[in-house]
Amino acid sequence: MNAMTFLRGFFLALLLTAAASGTSVLAEEAPLKFGIMPFNSTLALIKTHQPLTAYLEKRLGRRVVVYTSADYFTFVNQLLDGQFDVAIAGPHFGSMAAERGAKVLFRYRADLQPVVVVRAGSGIRTLDDLHGKRIGLSSRLSISSIGGVKWLQDNGFQLDRDYRLFERATHGAAIAGVAVGDLDAALTTHTPLKQIPEDIRAKISILPLDIHVPHLMTLADARLSAAEVARIRAALRDFQGTPEGQAFFSETGYLGYAEVSPADMKALQPFVELTLQMMRLGR
Repeated sequence: MNAMTFLRGFFLALLLTAAASGTSVLAEEAPLKFGIMPFNSTLALIKTHQPLTAYLEKRLGRRVVVYTSADYFTFVNQLLDGQFDVAIAGPHFGSMAAERGAKVLFRYRADLQPVVVVRAGSGIRTLDDLHGKRIGLSSRLSISSIGGVKWLQDNGFQLDRDYRLFERATHGAAIAGVAVGDLDAALTTHTPLKQIPEDIRAKISILPLDIHVPHLMTLADARLSAAEVARIRAALRDFQGTPEGQAFFSETGYLGYAEVSPADMKALQPFVELTLQMMRLGR
């Protein structure tokens, strides 16, 4: 895992928490490798998921080591290579991993809808006004980017002819680029919009896209035994009923866990195909 960022501070915090609570950290069983897609900064990922990973460590009686990756391209390749025991991944990545035998445990209950952010007063009032514009995104492989690009393709827009894409480090950076005029628009979702500063939010407007996809999925790697998967699945299911879990789902807007249906997986197929195209373009 040379390309992976190991969150040492978070791991040490979990050990200290376990020691303080009297929970023994089992040395006999290998740590659970928990991969989180880099949809936010490392510090934000640590803060957001600490209640979940601390709960899993206590419930499973097993150390949980959290990993993230430098970018989406690295993450999806590590996911498909089986480098995580459990992972939180975009639904398109989850579908790709499931095709290789990964077990989809849950998706978040909330609906995921890509949106276009424009600068207030910019004159961009409809999606047709995006012709010839500079469009920012956090990564061309994020589901908001894939969904937005699919909408553009379905409506006759051709990349590098009708619009140009510019990648930024995070959703927040792409939105800020719109606010200050460096970009004409940005592709994102409603969740990052809740997390940006108020002064940035006051300078933007939102154009919704008529695209809805399943939210982030939690998966177990194919090499885990059926008993291990059942234990992890039960722990996740019970987490949402705890005070920590209720706070986690309220603060993130994820609402809870939901089963992934065959209809969910079928609906994702066009997005998976576009993801593979975007991966080839990014190489």
